[in-house]
Amino acid sequence: MRHLKLAGFLTILCLVGMLAAIPYLTAVLGGTLAAVKIPLPVGIAVTIIQQLIMAFILGWLGLIMGEKLGLDASIFRRWMTGTGNARFQKKDVWQALAAGVVGILAVIVLETFVFLPLLPQLASKAQPVSHLAGILTFLQGGVFEEVLVRLFFMTLIVWILYKLFGKTSGRKKWMYWTGIIAAAILFGVSHLPAAQQIFGVITPILFIRTLVSNGLVGIIFGYLYWKKGLEYAMIAHAIGDIVLHGFLG
Repeated sequence: MRHLKLAGFLTILCLVGMLAAIPYLTAVLGGTLAAVKIPLPVGIAVTIIQQLIMAFILGWLGLIMGEKLGLDASIFRRWMTGTGNARFQKKDVWQALAAGVVGILAVIVLETFVFLPLLPQLASKAQPVSHLAGILTFLQGGVFEEVLVRLFFMTLIVWILYKLFGKTSGRKKWMYWTGIIAAAILFGVSHLPAAQQIFGVITPILFIRTLVSNGLVGIIFGYLYWKKGLEYAMIAHAIGDIVLHGFLG
């Protein structure tokens, strides 16, 4: 029951983020839904419902698997169940904020000095959204994507490795790093459809660019989840999205 209650709380946070992201969803999904003659409000509502179901089920499974792995949202758990004594620490919050900003700035450097010379079309291609609509996705990205990619998928990888190899030797760092890297790769792959929508075709260089840029910050988020908790990965992800869409997008 304690996992269900926390999964429900995370799902509510996802809902808030998705509602805030409606202007972004309207801009991104408008053309696609019109092509298949689906009313925009219906398409957005279906998308949100699907994501909420995924967030609840996969979040719940991630919490169950992470219980014996030290992977948790311990601060939110205390809020929801009163167990433990985890609280936000000012130093850790600042570190998460700094990590998110530095990660995005590293992505911008790669974009400017490595990928832009190889992909000149980057200069003229952009998501058809305003800066404000982009900023409003910070909670959807910071919560929903972290629930799916870190809480569920990364935890799943570590859980499988622990079940296969940890019965005698216990939890090992390589298990967590494997989960971090695998989840970062998945995070990059999950952004390929958006890249295809913008550029029309996924070339080898564009494929590498999408995986490297998103995978880099994915490793940062995964490390924070492992060492400090899911809440700090969410903070880093959210501030990264704000910087990317608000100032550099």
